[in-house]
Amino acid sequence: MKRIIITCLFILLSCSNDLNDVKLSYELDSEKTEIGYPINLNISLDNLDEYYSVQELRWSDSSLWISDSSKVIIKSSSIDTLDESLNLNFEITFWDTGKIVIPPYFLSMNFPDSTDIILFSTDSINISVESVIDSTTVSIQQDKPIKEIIFPFEKYRLALIFIIIFLLLFIYYLWRKRDKNTSIIPKKFFNKDPKKDSVKKLNNLKFKGISSEIFYNELSIILKKYLENQYYIISFEMTSEELKTFFDDKDLLSLLKKIDSVKFANKEYSDTEKKYDLELAKKIVRKLL
Repeated sequence: MKRIIITCLFILLSCSNDLNDVKLSYELDSEKTEIGYPINLNISLDNLDEYYSVQELRWSDSSLWISDSSKVIIKSSSIDTLDESLNLNFEITFWDTGKIVIPPYFLSMNFPDSTDIILFSTDSINISVESVIDSTTVSIQQDKPIKEIIFPFEKYRLALIFIIIFLLLFIYYLWRKRDKNTSIIPKKFFNKDPKKDSVKKLNNLKFKGISSEIFYNELSIILKKYLENQYYIISFEMTSEELKTFFDDKDLLSLLKKIDSVKFANKEYSDTEKKYDLELAKKIVRKLL
């Protein structure tokens, strides 16, 4: 009985330690800036579990603070997912002076040892935005008056309204005439967690002592299965060029190009290159395309 109790306590303590090891850090390169000069906000989550999954990334106010682009705008943002860490970078530019508060940023994560979603959050950050006009400036030229824009379809507004009403009535008529005996059976998707399933398959994929043809064929199957389950596209019936039209991701495009070089040009790659491409596939699966 003592052995069972000690074993249970050991498992509980080990699980809690893994969660406590996760480290959230964030850094702003400057707390004082001028209008039009960007600042960078870096957020990092370190010591993550290998099978971690990103559930949601959002600002605490649902991006209300950046809704007015005349005052603040996020010029660029990037997400980098590694084996045991998650890094985010935001380049922010302010267009109004005064004290501005950057709200907390929420990161919802899921770990294989827990069924609950773990929420990480940064603190609010105060920014002081100053004007680029100094005391030596004598006068400022007034802005030109706002010119009213007349759209070319204004004279067709009444006709467009009638067309829209007619279409709505026609759709209602079709809906009333539908076959009510036909039951609508929702599609069932059995793979509830494509990301976790794909990472497991990639971890089990061997690259040493295996020909490039076999390795890259298995890698292609896992990657296309993930795209099919995650984004509901017929990836197995699409060529690499067709997939490129759906995803603008340089890592994915690079990996598809290498898979095609093995498939159509019979190229051979070293174990080092295979290992690199395997890690690149994990990165593609983890990050948000």
